[in-house]
Amino acid sequence: MIIHKTAIVDAAAELDDDVEVGPYTVIEKGVRIGAGSRVGPHCFLSEGAVLGERNILTAFVSVGTAPQDLVHHTGASRIEIGDDNVFREFVSLNRGTPKEHKVTTIGNKNFVMASCHVGHDCVLGSGIIMTNSVLIAGHCHVGDNVVLNGYAGVGQYTSIGRMAYVGAKARVVQDVPPFVKVAGDPAEVRMVNEVGMARAGIEKEDIDEIKHVYRAIFRTGRSVSEEAHALINDRSPMVRELAEFLLRKEAGRFGRYRESLRGHS
Repeated sequence: MIIHKTAIVDAAAELDDDVEVGPYTVIEKGVRIGAGSRVGPHCFLSEGAVLGERNILTAFVSVGTAPQDLVHHTGASRIEIGDDNVFREFVSLNRGTPKEHKVTTIGNKNFVMASCHVGHDCVLGSGIIMTNSVLIAGHCHVGDNVVLNGYAGVGQYTSIGRMAYVGAKARVVQDVPPFVKVAGDPAEVRMVNEVGMARAGIEKEDIDEIKHVYRAIFRTGRSVSEEAHALINDRSPMVRELAEFLLRKEAGRFGRYRESLRGHS
């Protein structure tokens, strides 16, 4: 274990033997950091932060800080982070609240670039790329292999399906279906994320099927709900996933399925 002499690490923190901690970093009691992780200078890891293995925090990263919520919450809450994530300069990650399960969750192999924010009670999957200054409000869910481009803002209780692509400066106020690209203010579906699916290892025939279904749902002028209902029993698991997501969105409040769950967690 390599801890810089200016770092402050509470004796009750649990760091694996080969963890590195840079200058002026503060790590509170109860923090757990897994093997192979590197915490750079001027970082702050608050009580309730649990990090897996081989995570990299470059500099000025805040993990597990209190929720930015007008309601004062007492009692323990936490943030749980998987393995092989990279968090660049000035990233801030808030812990959970009693409004849900008292935990914010981030998966594996995510690349979170400078000045991004992940709010309280969010659930992020794996393989996500957040470019500079992406802001995710509280209670959002983001699926695997999603790309969020610079200055995109994601409103609270919003869900983003896996392999979706969110354009720069997009204002996301409704759920984003899987496998599509969205852009604009407010964000709207523009096309299939063909490149993103290919990079994620999806077979060409499956991509072509999603492209065909996309045209039927979004480009015919017919009811999205009716088209989704017609596809709910499709032979393709990906088509069923898209149809199920759209039906949840249509049933949700303000186009956000999770919005309808408020107060029921």
